[in-house]
Amino acid sequence: MYYEKLALEVGATVAGLEVVKPSMIVGESGIEHRFTFVAADGTRKYAFDVYNDLRETDILRTYVKKMDTMAETYVVCLSGRPDDKAKELARNYGIDVLTPMEVGDFFSSRITQFIKSPKAVLAGR
Repeated sequence: MYYEKLALEVGATVAGLEVVKPSMIVGESGIEHRFTFVAADGTRKYAFDVYNDLRETDILRTYVKKMDTMAETYVVCLSGRPDDKAKELARNYGIDVLTPMEVGDFFSSRITQFIKSPKAVLAGR
């Protein structure tokens, strides 16, 4: 998990985002939600949870935090082989699943998308 967290931190910093430490966001309920990694761009927050093997319960855990914090939320599956039901649930809940290979390029691909189409990225597309 250390490498993935470091890759996210470096990518976020290069993209000009603020790395939030500790990686917690206070939700609408007033509860502090802990994520593996959080970056912010003004009021917009990017939250990541890292799991060894991704299961449906992991998606549900992240989804609850997503709903309360309104953060743009992602999960990283360290094994690179998330459970099919978990992937489907994540898709239904609007949570992107990343593999370790995709983590390093996550923010650089966002920057490229923004340069090509800033309105689409700001709209979350």
